[in-house]
Order: sequence, then C-alpha cells, then structure tokens
Amino acid sequence: MRISISIFLLLLLGCKSTNTNTLKLNEVSFKTVSKGVLFGNGIEGIPKSNFTINNAKEWETFLKKTALSNKANTNFSKEPIDFSKQLFICVFDNIRNTSGFKIEIENIFIKKSGLKTIYTTSKPSATERVNMVVTQPYHIVLIDKQEEPITFINKDNLQ
Repeated sequence: MRISISIFLLLLLGCKSTNTNTLKLNEVSFKTVSKGVLFGNGIEGIPKSNFTINNAKEWETFLKKTALSNKANTNFSKEPIDFSKQLFICVFDNIRNTSGFKIEIENIFIKKSGLKTIYTTSKPSATERVNMVVTQPYHIVLIDKQEEPITFINKDNLQ
C-alpha cells in the first residue's frame, strides 16, 4: 500500500502544468484593439511615440487623425469603451519607406515604480521581399485602468 501511495504522489508532484495562458505575478492582461501599419506619408501627424488614450475625447481625436488617409481605424474594436474603467496603450514606430516592419507590445506588468510596457520592433530580413510603400507600424491594446505611471521599454534596446 505504501508503494502505491508513494508512486501516486511521485506522479502527482512530478507532473508539470501545461497551461501557458496563465498570467505571471504582477502581469497585466491586455486585449489587442488593432495592430498593423498606417499607409501614406504621415499625414496623420503621429510621430514615433508611445502614449495612452484615457478618455472619449482623446479617442475621437485619434480616430479622426487615422481616418485622414487610412482605413486602419476600421480594424479597431467596435466594442464600447468605458474610460472610467479602461484605457488604451499605443505604440507607434517610425514612418518607413517599405513594408515588412512591425511593432508589438509583448508584456505589461506592475512594478513598484508603476506599469512597465515592454514592446519589440522588427524589420524585414535581407532576403524578404518588400513593397516600396510608406508605412508606419503600430500596436494598440486595451487594459483595465491603472493609476500607476506607465513606462515604455523597447526590448530591442536591452540586448
């Protein structure tokens, strides 16, 4: 009987969890609202930047800017946003002369000094075919409203 219990406990304690969708301690969950590229010559007036959108007025202004020469805002979530409980985090890369560039928010987590938003950028490989078109990569996510200050960290600069 002891052998059976010992084997059962060994198997139970020795198994690793395969659930990879759980959040790590202090990690903030987020939902991608839109990710892609703006096309054109930068008429929107959005420079390389990282920012938050905290209220409906800022959101409407942003939507008007992106509608000037893009259909990107048609990709944005049509769900109603409660700005008393949620906010947008946005990262925009430089305006590029070709396709193939990307930007992505990877993680958001809480530290003592506030929220840390980790993002990465990528460029096309030397052998990748690209189009000669002006683009500006972006990623916009929605999170539950936080009072902590938000710091943006380009993971590429850490290596």
